[in-house]
Amino acid sequence: MNVFFILSAFLITRLLLAEQREFGWISVREFYRRRVRRLAPALLVMVGAVTLDGWAFAPAAERTYLRGDILATLTYVMNWRLVLRDDQYFEEFTHPSITRHAWSLSVEEQFYLVVPLLIIAALTYAHRRSARTAGFVVLALASAAWASTIDLDSPGGQAHAYYGTDVRMQALALGVAAGVWTGHRGRGGGLLRARDRRDPLDAGDRRLEILGWVGLVATLAGIALIEPLSDWMFTRGGMLLTSLAGLAWIIGCAQRVPTPLVRLHANRLAVHTGKISYGPYLYHWPIYLWLVRAFGRGHVIPLAVATLVLSYAAADASYRWLEKPVIKRGVRAFGGRRAGAVGLVGVLVAALAIPAGASTAAHEVSAPQYPQYVAHIPTLVEGQATYTPPARPLAVTLYGDSVPYFLAQRMPKDNFSNLVVTNAGAPGCDLLDAPVQWMATRQQPNDAPCREAKAAFGPTVRSSDSRLAVLMPTLYLALRHDVDGKVLWLDDAAYRDLITRTLTKTLTTARTSGAAKFAVTTVPCRTIDELQVPPEYRGDFDKFPQLVAEAGHPKRVNAIITAWAKEHHVPVLDLAGAVCGSSYQPTRHGITLYDDGIHFSPEATPMIWGWLAPQIVAAAR
Repeated sequence: MNVFFILSAFLITRLLLAEQREFGWISVREFYRRRVRRLAPALLVMVGAVTLDGWAFAPAAERTYLRGDILATLTYVMNWRLVLRDDQYFEEFTHPSITRHAWSLSVEEQFYLVVPLLIIAALTYAHRRSARTAGFVVLALASAAWASTIDLDSPGGQAHAYYGTDVRMQALALGVAAGVWTGHRGRGGGLLRARDRRDPLDAGDRRLEILGWVGLVATLAGIALIEPLSDWMFTRGGMLLTSLAGLAWIIGCAQRVPTPLVRLHANRLAVHTGKISYGPYLYHWPIYLWLVRAFGRGHVIPLAVATLVLSYAAADASYRWLEKPVIKRGVRAFGGRRAGAVGLVGVLVAALAIPAGASTAAHEVSAPQYPQYVAHIPTLVEGQATYTPPARPLAVTLYGDSVPYFLAQRMPKDNFSNLVVTNAGAPGCDLLDAPVQWMATRQQPNDAPCREAKAAFGPTVRSSDSRLAVLMPTLYLALRHDVDGKVLWLDDAAYRDLITRTLTKTLTTARTSGAAKFAVTTVPCRTIDELQVPPEYRGDFDKFPQLVAEAGHPKRVNAIITAWAKEHHVPVLDLAGAVCGSSYQPTRHGITLYDDGIHFSPEATPMIWGWLAPQIVAAAR
């Protein structure tokens, strides 16, 4: 992403300096007008499609932040919105924002607000090329120094380090510095004319060619070898160094002579892709999430290919029939300013009227998009108990991560009369407060919605007047965690103790909040292929085969849960035994149990409830 920022800043700076040389001034108003003309039409199309999806197709969990995300995208503050809610860019197990990718567009637009003013100031108050360039180099160094002070151990710090404009300014400032340096015709203050033979980019300098190749290799090596959110990138100047590598690559490619490096990037496909590049950037993420929603994440390569093909096709059509006409003729190409205003207002009104999604706090189950009654529910376990409605309504709070969240949301409640379930599940929420440790430097702490849901558990039990609270422990328990600066797992007594203390804390919260009864489920099994682990985490799994085995069949986790429950006289609802039996099968009665390796499929949910509901009634007695 830094390469994108550097390239954008470099090109914009060169254009502004050329304007100053040709006309004697830089029109800030005209600059802003050109930016709006270039960026707004396709952005409105993308946001309009996302808004339509929010109205017609998006599940409630995906609509939680949708209205605010759309408004933040249109006002170019999406990056700070993600920082404020501790969003983790590389986390996809929950429901990432469908406009999350607009964070980088927001950073760029915030930069566009000030860059013409900064360049005008540099041209006015500094009279030599070196002085004009030095100011932006200092800005890059200051940004890098500031980034080193951010606390990467906190979720807010990680989000700030990745999304913050102040952090990304080091790449943008380097791009401006390179644009200023190459935009002068000598060491003085004179600017280059168009196609000036003193332009270093026209000279065919062999040193720039070598520099470009070194930058290309270094950039590709960084992409392949540097882990996401590596401490080195932020605390030791890694982002500045990788930005310098990207800058070297760009300078080498920017020469206007047919060097080998330039020819490598000058084929027709690359040139056309460069012209339409804004479109693939805008459209790829929504398309990817729509495909995941339809087909799951199980087949990574077909999913990537389909996303690439559909995004490229959408971008090509967008450029030909929308962006290019507007670039040439402005909004007159589509009916003038009134038509543009109507389009913007229409998208805003539609976005504001999107039905509300799932709250981060618990809520009574009501999911009209799923059937409320199923005529025939097959049995999960042969000989399982039959559901008998309690004589009076039985209020139950279901607590945990996205597994109980979706179980409650998809419950066919008309099949289970007098069973009133309150959903206290929170997607992506780990039972433990310690962050999950994925790679050597990649942690996944609980985000703000998870912390809110945990704080709301007791009040939810109390306000719903629940007789029974049911805890469904998460699969995260089978993963490594960072506990007080040490990476621990089930082999460590301190980690096992943390699990049992957290179970006790949850039990205490439920009882002090009015629940007369408490029950806990075991964690069901699944195969590692079903889990659909993102590619960036696969290497970590490959290093720890025992972790893979436990994630697939959490026997040790369930042994800890069962022993704790026996000690505290808590009934265990053995979901693992019901789902796994003597040998796990991914389907029952022709029904696929998991739709993504983590959550029970909508088709299997009634079958799970057919087994679970009688267990709940028995535990509440």
